[in-house]
Amino acid sequence: MCGIAGVVSGGPPVDLRAIVRRMCDAQAHRGPDDSGVSDFRAEGVPVQAAIGSRRLSILDLSPAGHQPMANNDGSVTIVFNGEIYNFAELRKLLKSRGHRFRSHSDTEVLLRGYEEWGIEGLLPRINGMFAFAIWDARNQRLLIARDRLGEKPLYYAWDGKTFIFASELRALMASGLVARRLNPAAARAYLTLGAVPVPLTIFEGVAALAPAHFMVLEGGSLCIEPYWRLRFIEDPRIGAMEAAEESLRLLREAVKSRLVSDVPVGIFLSGGIDSSAMVALAREATNSVLRTYSLVFAEAEFSEAPFAQTVARKFDSQHVAMNVTAEQLHAELPDIIAAMDQPTVDGVNTYFVSKLTRQNGTVVALSGIGGDELFGGYSTFRNIPRLVQLAGCMGPLLMSLAARASSCLPRRFHRSGLDKLAGFAEGPGSMPAAYLAARGVMPPNTAAGLLNPDFAASGSGMSDALDYISSCMPADAQSESNQVSGLELRVYLHNQLLRDTDVMSMAHSLEVRAPLLDHRLVEFVASVPAPIKFTRRPKDLMLRALGALLPDEIINRPKRGFLFPFDRWMKGPLKCEIEQALTACDKNGYFFPQAVRDIWQNYLQGRAHWSNVWAPVALRLWTDNLQSSTTAAAPLQ
Repeated sequence: MCGIAGVVSGGPPVDLRAIVRRMCDAQAHRGPDDSGVSDFRAEGVPVQAAIGSRRLSILDLSPAGHQPMANNDGSVTIVFNGEIYNFAELRKLLKSRGHRFRSHSDTEVLLRGYEEWGIEGLLPRINGMFAFAIWDARNQRLLIARDRLGEKPLYYAWDGKTFIFASELRALMASGLVARRLNPAAARAYLTLGAVPVPLTIFEGVAALAPAHFMVLEGGSLCIEPYWRLRFIEDPRIGAMEAAEESLRLLREAVKSRLVSDVPVGIFLSGGIDSSAMVALAREATNSVLRTYSLVFAEAEFSEAPFAQTVARKFDSQHVAMNVTAEQLHAELPDIIAAMDQPTVDGVNTYFVSKLTRQNGTVVALSGIGGDELFGGYSTFRNIPRLVQLAGCMGPLLMSLAARASSCLPRRFHRSGLDKLAGFAEGPGSMPAAYLAARGVMPPNTAAGLLNPDFAASGSGMSDALDYISSCMPADAQSESNQVSGLELRVYLHNQLLRDTDVMSMAHSLEVRAPLLDHRLVEFVASVPAPIKFTRRPKDLMLRALGALLPDEIINRPKRGFLFPFDRWMKGPLKCEIEQALTACDKNGYFFPQAVRDIWQNYLQGRAHWSNVWAPVALRLWTDNLQSSTTAAAPLQ
C-alpha cells in the first residue's frame, strides 16, 4: 500500500524530481516505511518525467520491495498503490515463461506482467485493488490503471503540455503546478449527493480516473479506455442452491486471499452480517489469532457492542472496542477534516475505527464494505422500485400534487425528505430520478441555493446530478433491483464509501481490504437471477450462503447501518461548534448566508435531516483547513 505521484512534461526543463518528492511528502501518511523518486530524461527527447512513491510495507518488507521499481535494463519503471491478491499465481506463470524475480513483492509481478503481456493483457489477469503508473522509457509512454471497483484512488491534471498525477488531491496541490480553485459544479454535486462524483473533483482542472479504466500518455496525446464493465445479465441456469453454494465458495476464496500479509491483519467488526461474515470466514481460513475492532457509543440505540461481542466470542477473536463520545469527536474534528482529501458527509466512523486498529499494532484490516450494494441490504432496494411504480401509476401531475400537499404534514416529518419527493414528482419519474430522491442528501435546487450565486455561476445543478446518475445506470440490468444495485455500486459505494475508507484509513497508515468486492464474486452475484437474489429478506442470498456459520442473533438481527449519533450530538454537545461553522459559512464567499441560516433553523425545528446541515459545515471546515495547509503551494481561489 502506497501513495504514488508523478509528472510528465513537454515544456522547458525543470527539476521534476524535487516536485515529485514534494508531492510524495504531502501524502507521507500513506507510506511511512519507505520513499523514492526516479526521473527520466533522454538526450534529444523533449519529454521529461519523474515518478515517486511513499510505501507502507505489507508484502516483502525487505529493501527488494523498494519503489520506484525498474526492470533489468531500466527501460520500464513502476510505482504501485494497492495489493494484488493473485500475485503468487501470476508470479509462477511468469517464471514459467522465463522471467526472473529479484523480490517477493506483488509490485514486481505487475512489472514483469507488463513486460510479458502489455497493459491490455495484464489488466484482465489481475485480481486486486490498485492504482499504478508505469513509465516506458523506450516508447516515452506513461501508463496508468485503476482497479475494477475503485478501491484505490487516482487523480490527474493535464493542460496539453504537463501531465501530473497522484493518489491524493493534496499531493497535486503540493506540486505547485495546479491551481487551487474550487469547482462550482463539484460543490453543487457534493451538497446534493454527499460526495463529489467521478470524474469531477472539488478542484477545477483536476479529474479522477474512473474505476476499471486505464490511460496512456504518449506523443502529447492522452487516451483513456475502459478495460472491464460489470454486466447484470441474469443467467437462468443458476438455481437457488447453486447460487448459495457458489457465493460461499467465492466468499471463502476472497477472504482467504486477503489474509495474505507479512504484517498483522485485523477485521472491522460492527456486529452486522457483512463484518461478522468476514470474521467467520477468516476463522475458517486460518489458525492464527484473529484481531477484531469496533466502536461503542453510550447511546444504546446506536451501539452495536452486544452483537460484536457475540461474534468475537463465537470465533475466539482478540476484540478491542473504542468508546466514542461527542466530546471526542469535537476534539478530533480538525484531524478528521484534515484527513478528508475532498469534502464528504461520511467517513467519521472509518476514521475512528482505523485509528483504533492502527493503535493496536494492526497494519491491515478486512472490511465488510460492499455487501449491502451487492446483495441488496439497503432499504433503497425496496423503496426506489416502489417510488418508480407509484409514479407510473399516478402520473406526474398527481405525484406533484401529492408531494406538494405533504407540506401540510406536521413538523415531525423532515422537510428535506418531502422536498426531495416533490423534486422527484416534478421530474421524469425515472429510476435515476428516484435514486436521486432516495439517496441524495438534499434536492439539487436546495444545494444550488446554498451557494453564493457569484460562485455557483449559473444553473440549479439538478440536471448535472440527474445526468450523472443516468450515466451510471447499468444498461443491461433488466430487473429494477439490479438497476438499484448497479447505481449503489457506482454512485454511493465508489464516490463516498470507498473514497472515505481509503483516505480515513490511510490517514492512520492502515490498509483496508474488501473481500466482498472481489471482482469474481461481484460478477457471479450480478449474474444470479433477481428473484433468487432479492427477496423480502434483505441480503437473503448472502444469508443462505453463510448458512450455519453465523450465530442466530446475527442472522436474525434487524438491519442497522454503521452510524454515529450525529443528530443527537449536533443538537447537544456539538451545537455551538456547528453554529460557529455555519456563521463562518456566511463569510467565506461560497455560501448564500440566508439559505445557510434557513437550513439550520429548519433542522432545529425537526424539518431537515442532520446531513443537510453537516454537508455545508464539512465543506466550510474543509476549505478552512485547505487555506491553512502547509502542503499547499498557493492560496485557495
